Amino acid sequence: MILSNKILNKFAMLPILLFLTLGCSYSLVTYENLNNENFQFVFSDDIPNKLQNKFSAVSSSKNKNQKTKSNVIRISNFMISNYDVFSGKALRSLEVEVKSSVSISISINNKIINRKLMTMKRYSSNELNILAEDEMLDFIKNEIYDDFVNQLIFEVNLIEM
Repeated sequence: MILSNKILNKFAMLPILLFLTLGCSYSLVTYENLNNENFQFVFSDDIPNKLQNKFSAVSSSKNKNQKTKSNVIRISNFMISNYDVFSGKALRSLEVEVKSSVSISISINNKIINRKLMTMKRYSSNELNILAEDEMLDFIKNEIYDDFVNQLIFEVNLIEM
């Protein structure tokens, strides 16, 4: 009787194990370049050159001369702002919060989707001298640009799914 219960338990676990391994087939969202499609980027005047270069580097299509009218990504309304956080009797700010946003309009196969991408980064500024604070701000801006590129790739992959 005990032997048959052990065999029965093994056979009862077999369908659950098969379901977990074979039944949950899903596709992962991958952060790959936008090489599958030819995308044309259209930038407004307020987009910084560094950000334009980062967006353009993502879509390194093999045929740069062939532009499809149906796959266009418009990037506009770039905004970045700094906010100093003061506390106590300190003469300098303890932290700096950098907020940034950009609007994108993705047009794929005559389907237009508008999104507003936002990101926020904070860093401690009370231990930095003035020159180091400027360098840290440049580093944070570069991180924000990279974050926008990752968000754009994520949005395009979601649309293509």
